[in-house]
Amino acid sequence: MYPLSERPKISIVMPALDEEKLIGGTLKNARDIVPEAEIIVVDGGSVDNTVKIASEFARVYHSKGNIALARNVGADAATGEILVFLDADTAITRHFIDEVIKVFKDPEVVGAGGLIMPCGKSALTEIIFYFFNFLILISFMFFGPFLAGTCVAYKRGPFFEVGGFDVSMAASEDFDLCKRISKKGKVVFLKNVIIRTSRRRLEKLGLIGLILDWTKVTVQYLQGKRPREYNTFR
Repeated sequence: MYPLSERPKISIVMPALDEEKLIGGTLKNARDIVPEAEIIVVDGGSVDNTVKIASEFARVYHSKGNIALARNVGADAATGEILVFLDADTAITRHFIDEVIKVFKDPEVVGAGGLIMPCGKSALTEIIFYFFNFLILISFMFFGPFLAGTCVAYKRGPFFEVGGFDVSMAASEDFDLCKRISKKGKVVFLKNVIIRTSRRRLEKLGLIGLILDWTKVTVQYLQGKRPREYNTFR
């Protein structure tokens, strides 16, 4: 862990919509793990207690639109040198933050992300998620780079230079940003860092459904299509 005096200012930006069941634990974890961070929640019009719970841990802003717009609103309000975009059901780790700080010391590096894995233990699920992470690694060599917006970090300057997330996209906006920002410098895949996210997508869609969903939106993006609608946890 880096001494506090050596840590750049970090802003954690979290989009949220009706997340009362999970956001409290996610924000408490973030506050405990990265106490020096600025935490910003952008609510998309929740009708539950999301805003009330989030207000205990973070500054809350409001945005009526898709997840790309919410992330941009949070980034506009942030003051950190490093922007970390984190989903409301995902547990950030100190290991991730320290590795980001380390690789960002290289002036050529503009972005970084690690392996996204599900909470809980299931051999089959772990294999599937490792396979998708392997595809992310492959993308760095042939297509991308592509990093999921579940938990990803970008340097402030390059993020705004490329215009942030494309608000016209309802899905794959995270891949799109990653590819565009890579024209400003290197994006690093932290193969030794694991970030755990909830299993709710898996529980709702089933393993086959989740694979088909991810495959569909990824293929659409690779074909140059820009989805305007996407209702799966957005």
